[in-house]
Amino acid sequence: MELMRSGVAVVPQGFLAFVVGGPGDERASIVTKASGGIVMRFFSDTSGGTDRLRVLPSLPEPGLVYDPDRPGKGVAADLDLIARVFGLNTAQIAEICGGVTRPTVYAWRNGAVPRPAKLARIHKLRRAALDWERSGFGVPGSAMTAPVIYERSLFDLLCADPLDLAAIQFAGGRLAMEHEMTSKRTFVDPFR
Repeated sequence: MELMRSGVAVVPQGFLAFVVGGPGDERASIVTKASGGIVMRFFSDTSGGTDRLRVLPSLPEPGLVYDPDRPGKGVAADLDLIARVFGLNTAQIAEICGGVTRPTVYAWRNGAVPRPAKLARIHKLRRAALDWERSGFGVPGSAMTAPVIYERSLFDLLCADPLDLAAIQFAGGRLAMEHEMTSKRTFVDPFR
């Protein structure tokens, strides 16, 4: 098959050929099987896209990002969310944040900035709390200390290092299923 010889394209029968002229002597040739449908236009950029490529700076690690104008308030809001969603008190919050003391948690709530490792842990716990809340799981209450996965409770999963978000979600699903199975329901007879 010969495509570009003095502007004439020779193609096999049943095929379409398009020879499109560009600026200067540049030409783009397309051979496609005729389908009776819409003709699509293809083109080639001779610059190679070098004028469109650029290197983006690397983004900061998501666990270490916080608002510099109000770092303490962001951590306090995260701790309040975690406590509300999982129904935890200050001592339990201190334990799941990596074994810190209650005064440390109170200091974080009053505006102190945690160390980067603890801040990353708080952000992962916040993500676990948001996932839990979006899934529609309620406050675990007494189920917080009941064995759920391999004799480990939800509280054990929240204390684990590293934090396994998938296991926490699975535990929430299992607790929700157990709650549904134990709740009494009455069904209305549709034939009466």
